Amino acid sequence: MFGAFRAPARTYLDYAASAPLRPVAKARIVELLDLFGNPSSIHAEGQAARMELDQSRRVIADLLGVRAERVVFTSGGTEANNLCLRGVMQASSGKRLLVSAIEHDCVRNTGKALGAEEIPVDNGGLVRLDWLREELARGDVGLVSVMHANNENGILQPIEAVAAMCKAVGVPFHTDAVQTVGHVPVHVDELGADLLTFTAHKFGGPRGVGVVVLKPELEMLASITGGAQERNRRAGTENLAAIGGAAVALEEAVANMNAERTVARAFNATVCAAAEGIGLRVVGKDSPRVEHVAQVITPKNGSDVVIGMDLKGVAISQGSACGSGKVKESHVLRAMGYSAEEATQAVRLSWGWATTEGDIQAGVNALNAVL
Repeated sequence: MFGAFRAPARTYLDYAASAPLRPVAKARIVELLDLFGNPSSIHAEGQAARMELDQSRRVIADLLGVRAERVVFTSGGTEANNLCLRGVMQASSGKRLLVSAIEHDCVRNTGKALGAEEIPVDNGGLVRLDWLREELARGDVGLVSVMHANNENGILQPIEAVAAMCKAVGVPFHTDAVQTVGHVPVHVDELGADLLTFTAHKFGGPRGVGVVVLKPELEMLASITGGAQERNRRAGTENLAAIGGAAVALEEAVANMNAERTVARAFNATVCAAAEGIGLRVVGKDSPRVEHVAQVITPKNGSDVVIGMDLKGVAISQGSACGSGKVKESHVLRAMGYSAEEATQAVRLSWGWATTEGDIQAGVNALNAVL
């Protein structure tokens, strides 16, 4: 028998990796588990499931200001981003793919596999619009991908400007909005994105649900083929319970957004002031950033700081990834002009809907003690 997992009393400050499940989402998931019919079946059980799936799709679409038929469900953010990049590029053979140099690995490595060229960023972490304008003028670009907010430091990109430049020359534009949907107001058409992706577990929904919002007329091939689900964009039986949980989680996140942003903004100020008080540098301090993420450069190896914080009961993460036992430098910080050493010394603190002032103080105290 498997017992329920019970975590010890700890402080969790890694919401940018995955947020705790909102109670309303958990309740909705449990409720929908009783709907065992396949949404593609025509009998009563199948149609009951279909009704709930369609309702969840409408809720998410309404919250993002689009029609329901523009919403495609996937297994997560990684698949959503793969669908956009691979699907569009396969349909535009011979053209170039441009992705920003600070993308999450699921976009960056997919881009590498597709022969993408990187859009450089300035020292503030913002994409260089002058470089992009020149490349678009060549007339051979098939897709541009620039994330809405960076997952390591929270820096917001000038998405509207990028979208306008792409639209002017008829090039599709994709943005990975994983760190913004549910945290800041996101209206897809106001941003100007032809494709926008996000995943539910960053704002208190369940893991295993990704969303692509696209323009129906966009030429894009499916990455997963089989049945005709999701209007032939993504084959496979939909994860009804998780999708329902994602919809109510986003609904609550948007309803409480003003209040949650106010609290997150205050927490950001506290964390950054405390970090600077012990001589740490805040990455992107003078750039526009989301309120729920702060990245700082420490005098120690980032993995050592994360481990030290963990031993004190506080969960944070690195600005750089670890693999095969070797600490890797952050490609994001390197693109911003930080040294190789600095790119291994960053850590990220992030918070969200369930974070308390006590959690922030515990994080600050632990950071002081570790450093």
